Amino acid sequence: MNRKKDKVLQCKVTVRMMTDEKAFGPGVAELLSGVQCTGSLQGAAQAMHMSYSKAWTVVRAAEQIWGFPLTERQAGGSHGGHSRLTKAAEILLQRYKKLEEKVNETAKREFELSFNPSEITKLKELGHETT
Repeated sequence: MNRKKDKVLQCKVTVRMMTDEKAFGPGVAELLSGVQCTGSLQGAAQAMHMSYSKAWTVVRAAEQIWGFPLTERQAGGSHGGHSRLTKAAEILLQRYKKLEEKVNETAKREFELSFNPSEITKLKELGHETT
C-alpha cells in the first residue's frame, strides 16, 4: 500500500447512556443545548435540520426513560411560545458533557499510546512478515 499521503488516524468515541433503548446521547444533548440557545424546541430542531415532530418525539422518549420532564414549555401567544430546560435537564446535560469530555480525554490518551506514528510503523513492519 503505497499512498502518496497517509491518512491521519483519529479516534472517535460516542457516549450513549442506555437501558434497552437509547436514554441520552449526542442527539438529545445537541437538542437540549439548542433549546438553551434558542429558547425553543422549534428553534433547536431547525438548527439541527430536524422536524419539530421528530424533536418532540426525541424529547418525549428521553423524558419517559428518565422519568422527569426535560423541558418546560409555554404555548404561543402574541409573542410566540418558548421552551427552556428544567433544572434536572440542565444538570443532566452538564453531567453528560463532563462524562463525554472525560471519556474522550481517556480515549485520546490511550489511542496516542497504541497508535502513535512509532507504533504504526511497527505494525506496518509486522504486516510484511509471514508466519
